[in-house]
Amino acid sequence: MEKYYITKLQRLEMKPIEASGFILDIGGGGEGIIGRLNGRQVVAIDIKEEELKETENEALKIVMDARDLKFLPGSFEVCTAFFSFMYIPKEDHLKVFREVYRILKEGGRFLIWDVTIPEPLGDYEVFVVHLKVRLPDGEVATGYGVRWDKTQDLSHFKALAAEVGLEPVREWVKGEIFHLELVKG
Repeated sequence: MEKYYITKLQRLEMKPIEASGFILDIGGGGEGIIGRLNGRQVVAIDIKEEELKETENEALKIVMDARDLKFLPGSFEVCTAFFSFMYIPKEDHLKVFREVYRILKEGGRFLIWDVTIPEPLGDYEVFVVHLKVRLPDGEVATGYGVRWDKTQDLSHFKALAAEVGLEPVREWVKGEIFHLELVKG
């Protein structure tokens, strides 16, 4: 039987994202938070069809791998990743960042919400972030869990941003979760 490490409850308040065009949401299946916030303005991609099928929002849902985005360069003004990188193998993070950079317009923004995953503790095999998200139309209580075989933190994503040419403009850390806003150009 697997042993689960579950963080203390992390709370997050979300408002619709300001954007005049479409928003690409990486890993937009599951709870589909960005799609709930911005509806038909969102193009939600996920590598797993079943994750998109269970999502209840008005986003356009497409099965796609974030390491190989099928969009033309400069297609989006905003790209989001809401607790998605924890599911992407760490060795693929740079590839995803390069793809996001490619599909963002000049001045485009990449918004990341995720969790700090420390070095594994004891004999825990699965790391779970316990999350409550307040939205304008209600609350979502959830947990996002992954095999505990990697670490990640805000500095990891800032280093990736620097490597591809995205500039950090805003960031925060609250408990074990963080947000990073990056801009192209």
